[in-house]
Amino acid sequence: MPFGLITGTKWELLQLLAKKRQSPSELAKKLKTTIANVSSQLRLLQTAGLIKSEKARLGKGKPRTVYSLADRFAFIVLLADGIAKAERIKLTTDQLKVLKKWLKA
Repeated sequence: MPFGLITGTKWELLQLLAKKRQSPSELAKKLKTTIANVSSQLRLLQTAGLIKSEKARLGKGKPRTVYSLADRFAFIVLLADGIAKAERIKLTTDQLKVLKKWLKA
């Protein structure tokens, strides 16, 4: 999925999933939208390899599908004389620390 397509609801979902794993119904409630809309966006993010799903028992009852980030990634966009390139990079722990400090996150 090109970086530019991670906008709107997809970006909000990624922000919520960065905090903790959640079910489509939890995400829909937080975003004030339908479960169908959230599920559609989650499928796109999962196909792009940005999130993963698993079955989890949340309290009593049958297991539910929950989603979380697939890994730690950075999207790097380089625009300079003679070059326009975008790259998705899997981050090491050290790289993550540097980027967090740089971005003041």
